[in-house]
Amino acid sequence: MTEGVERPVQRRESLPRAPKVSEQLADRLRAIILGHGMRPGDRLSSEAELISRYGVARGTVREALRLLESEGLIEIRRGREGGILVRRPGIDRIGNSIVVMLTMAEVTVRELIDYRLLIEPEAAAAAARTATDKQRAELRRTVETEPHEELRFHTVLAECSNNSFLRMAVTMLHHGLSSSPSGLHLGGADEDGARHDHYTVLSAVEERDPEQAAQAMAHHLHRFRELLEEQGRLDEEFIPADWWLSRT
Repeated sequence: MTEGVERPVQRRESLPRAPKVSEQLADRLRAIILGHGMRPGDRLSSEAELISRYGVARGTVREALRLLESEGLIEIRRGREGGILVRRPGIDRIGNSIVVMLTMAEVTVRELIDYRLLIEPEAAAAAARTATDKQRAELRRTVETEPHEELRFHTVLAECSNNSFLRMAVTMLHHGLSSSPSGLHLGGADEDGARHDHYTVLSAVEERDPEQAAQAMAHHLHRFRELLEEQGRLDEEFIPADWWLSRT
């Protein structure tokens, strides 16, 4: 071997992990549920039928079903009337993951308000354009009978948008707000002002005025931002890491 010449270091290459059989089965069952348009309440094949059809062990089937159950895509009921039933995943399941992601990303209150200003005025405008009479009545009922429920108002307003993506985005956001230790909603800080803002948004929705609805919501959020700025809270973490320790 020639002196002074170093041999290149042999780097160890990592190959992608092959999915477990249970994960492959979960993928197959998920594809069947979604690809065939199965609805909440529809039944999947029984555990015994899945074992026979796919030629896998009982433990593999049960692990695959646990994966789908953790996603909220199925519900396993025991007893004579039991079975493996399709269900619609709830926002709370996604919302919990969002809360974890927000914590690890160290998202600040300032970023939260900026995000709300991007989507909630549009949700209000969409509500003014598309809300049904029944939805407008529910929004009015919320404003009149639940004046202290700031998060409830925003969630009902998002429902009135009749846009599934907007509705999910706002609902997940407010799931995070309800989990926040900071109480980041205007109602608790300025109840009279928040209630006035809600009535202004409600009036615009009832009058089917999208521009006014968006402006009213933006005003509501800007006022909230100013209040938090006065309190020196805009650069706080939205959900600080030590909050999780306080829950145990």
